[in-house]
Amino acid sequence: MSRAIVIGNLSIYLSIYHLFESIHSYLFTFIVGGTGATGKELIKELIKSSKISHITSLVRRKDESVESDKLDQVVIDFERMSDHQDSFKGNNVAFCCLGTTRKQAGSAENFEHIELGYSSEFSKLAKQENVDSMHLLTSGGANANSWFLYMRVKGQIEEAMKKDQFNHLSVYRPGMLDRGQSDRMVEKILVHILPTIHVNVVAKGMLKNYLNQLDNPPTPIPSFNIIGHRDLFNLAKQL
Repeated sequence: MSRAIVIGNLSIYLSIYHLFESIHSYLFTFIVGGTGATGKELIKELIKSSKISHITSLVRRKDESVESDKLDQVVIDFERMSDHQDSFKGNNVAFCCLGTTRKQAGSAENFEHIELGYSSEFSKLAKQENVDSMHLLTSGGANANSWFLYMRVKGQIEEAMKKDQFNHLSVYRPGMLDRGQSDRMVEKILVHILPTIHVNVVAKGMLKNYLNQLDNPPTPIPSFNIIGHRDLFNLAKQL
């Protein structure tokens, strides 16, 4: 490699680094799934963080229980997400916390359409608007080749977002979620049997992981990280 190419590449890298430093104090985030159990907790943590300037939450209907001058809840039709692409502009980071169940979706086909279809579209639009850092909440055991519908679809979402090649892609795989007053009977039973993690701990861990990224300049090579159950506990303690 010639000296001129090396210097040219170094100049590009330094320009990116200085741009990164200049926007460090003006962080704009947006989130999908912000009215769910974990997403709602994440929005509360984002609001509390002095590092976050503005939050855009894409929702079916506004959540009146969460209010802040930082928060803009944009009501959209998820079947026509691309109609709202302007909401994706100017954001540094995206959080995808979409989640449903087969029972809520009505069928396996609808479950896959909601989980994989909506999440993939969200990721594609975020990439088109040059979002630097994507944070995806899936599940422990997520595997695109799993025989189990839930785990398979969660794994397929991960694989779809990898293809979009964000500078940073972090995947969060918690174990059994403790939602507090859950209306899901199976969860009410399993929460007393299996290792669990409260949704607020997951939210804190997700935010802390993103804030840790800000302490490191961007690299020319996209990064992919999996943050598991224990990792989320450790990260949450640091926030």
